[in-house]
Amino acid sequence: MDNSLKNPDFRFREHELARIAEVLAHRQSVLLTGIRRTGKTQVLKAVLVRHAEQGGLIGFLDVQDCVSLHAFYRDLLRQMPKTVWDNLTELLVEMREVPDRLLSWFRNHVDRIEVNGAEVDFNPPGDDLPRYWQPVVERLQQVLSQQKHSELPVLGIDELPFMLENLLKRGIDPNELAVMLAGLRKLRDAGLRLIVAGSVSMENLLTLHAIPHTVLGGLWREVIPPFTRDEAQGYLRDRLAGNAAGGGPATDTILEHLPDYIPEFLNIAATAARNCTDTAACEAAMRQTALPAIRRSFLTQFDERLVKNYPNADLAIAEQILDIVARAEASGCRLDGNALPPGYRQVVLKLQYDNFILEGQDFNWLFSLNLLRQWWRATRGMEQ
Repeated sequence: MDNSLKNPDFRFREHELARIAEVLAHRQSVLLTGIRRTGKTQVLKAVLVRHAEQGGLIGFLDVQDCVSLHAFYRDLLRQMPKTVWDNLTELLVEMREVPDRLLSWFRNHVDRIEVNGAEVDFNPPGDDLPRYWQPVVERLQQVLSQQKHSELPVLGIDELPFMLENLLKRGIDPNELAVMLAGLRKLRDAGLRLIVAGSVSMENLLTLHAIPHTVLGGLWREVIPPFTRDEAQGYLRDRLAGNAAGGGPATDTILEHLPDYIPEFLNIAATAARNCTDTAACEAAMRQTALPAIRRSFLTQFDERLVKNYPNADLAIAEQILDIVARAEASGCRLDGNALPPGYRQVVLKLQYDNFILEGQDFNWLFSLNLLRQWWRATRGMEQ
C-alpha cells in the first residue's frame, strides 16, 4: 500500500467511514461531496487505507491536474490487477476491435502490471485510448464481471468533478465526457467499486452541460460536513498540545472567533495561536492573523467566480438571490420564484455549483459557509 495515503492526524469521521464501508461491502460505489476544505480527500484516503489493512485491493487517482482523457484512461487502466489485464488483452485480440499498435501495447504490458500500477513507462501510443475507449471498456466490463469480488480493487478517484470542469474549459465536447462517465458506470455495474470525491457539484455540472444524470445511477452520496464544536475543540487541543494556548479558555476563544469549523480554518487558527500564552493573546492572534488569512485564502476565489462565471444578466440575478439569502436567518430561506427574473433557476444551479449556496432543510437555501454570509452582508452594506 502507498504510505502517502496514510494520515496519522486524521480524526472524527468514524460515522462517515462506517457508512462508506457498509456501502462498499454491498458492492456499491460512493460519491463524496461537501464544501471545499472539509476533508473529503482525507476521508477517501482513510477508507482506502482501512480496506487495504483488511486485505482488500485498492487504487488511487488524483485527477485534479488531469487535462486529458487520454491520460485519465491510461491511469485508470493502470489500476487494474494483472489478472484483469491478462483476460482483457485476450478478449481484445480475439475481437479485433482496436488497432494493432494498441493491441501491441496491451500485450507488452501484461507481464509488467502489478496491483498498484506498472513498473515501466505506461504511455499508450498516440491518442488511441479516447478513440477506442468504448470497445475497450465493453471488454473490460466483461472481464470484471467474471472476476471474484475480492480480486477487484476499490478505486478512489479524487477531484473527478474538477477534472471534468477543466476539460470543459479546454473545449472538450460534453458528449465525450458523457461517454467517459457512462463507461465508469459500466465498470461499476460490472463490480468495480469507486469512491469519487470532489467539491464541485456533479449533479449541477451535468445539468449545466446537458449530460444525462443516469451516469450517476447507483452511487451512494456521502456529504462530509464541517466539524461540530466538540470535534473542533478536540482537534485544536491536539494541535496545540503542550502549548499554553491548548487550554480550554484559549481554545474556546479561538472557536468563538471562527466563522466555520472546517479543518482548513482550524489549521490556520492553530498556526496563528501556537505561540500565544493566554486568552488575550489568542484573541489578538485571531483578529490580526488568523481571520485575515482565512479571508484571503477563501474569499478571493468567490469574487473571481462572480466576475468570470456570470455574464451581466446572470450577475444581476445572482446578486439578487444572494441578497435575499443574506438578509434571511443563517439557517436560510426559500426563494420566491414569482419575485425573481426569468432564468433564475439556472443561476441558482450555478451558485450552488460554485459553492456559494446550498440547499438546506425544507427547501431552504443558505450560504455554504458562515464566512460567505458575513462577507456578502459586509460588501452589500447590511448590518452584521
